[in-house]
Amino acid sequence: MEIEPGGPSFKRVKLASVDCREESQAPMPASPATEAAVPDPTAAERTAQLPPVDRISNLPDPILGEIVSLLRTKQGARTQVLSTRWRHIWRSAPLNLDCRRLPDDDDKLGRFVSRIISTHPGPGRRFRVPAYCLQDRAAKVDAWLRSPALDGLQELDFCHVYNYRPRTVLPLAPPPASAFRFSLTLRVVTIGRCLLPDSTVQGLHLPQLKQLGLERVSISEAVLRNLIARCPALECLLIYYILGLRECTLP
Repeated sequence: MEIEPGGPSFKRVKLASVDCREESQAPMPASPATEAAVPDPTAAERTAQLPPVDRISNLPDPILGEIVSLLRTKQGARTQVLSTRWRHIWRSAPLNLDCRRLPDDDDKLGRFVSRIISTHPGPGRRFRVPAYCLQDRAAKVDAWLRSPALDGLQELDFCHVYNYRPRTVLPLAPPPASAFRFSLTLRVVTIGRCLLPDSTVQGLHLPQLKQLGLERVSISEAVLRNLIARCPALECLLIYYILGLRECTLP
């Protein structure tokens, strides 16, 4: 049956469709989950205004000292200026004296190391010095090794510098006797560009030594076997470019 456009039924249908469109366009009420997802600007502002928390400085002194002793020499010394909390940490931490990253100039290097040695009360954690210093400034290195700042030293490294060209080629010399006054506490030792005669090794006892490196040293097979026998806790042995040694049978 066809409905006339002007009839009453058409008006009712039209009004009903308008009502449906108005209901569909009406905003839906917000759910509790939607309201909870809206951030509270006041709380966010309060969080942004909170000062940063320095959790590292709140650690105990022994832990801070362990961290500082793992830093490079200059970085460890610079922690003294961070705050009053850090001022005494470097002096109370074991000394890590790595001369490889210090001034290249010989005079500046000597003054810097002497100042560090005289300032730090000890004990020592690591002492690393280029092996050529044992030839160029043997007396100075011997004086550094005798300093109380290195008492109880755990790591000793006479490192070989590959790009170093000495002004005068000197024969290899044995390490200073003061280097082995730490024999009871040493855990890591690297010896480069040195002469290791039997007189140097004889009488040594390294009960805690776990890592031993020999780079470009002059040593006989008998002395090498004798040295290894004096390291009962040895776990790692590095031998590189040994002078005067063609072959060696190790126990």
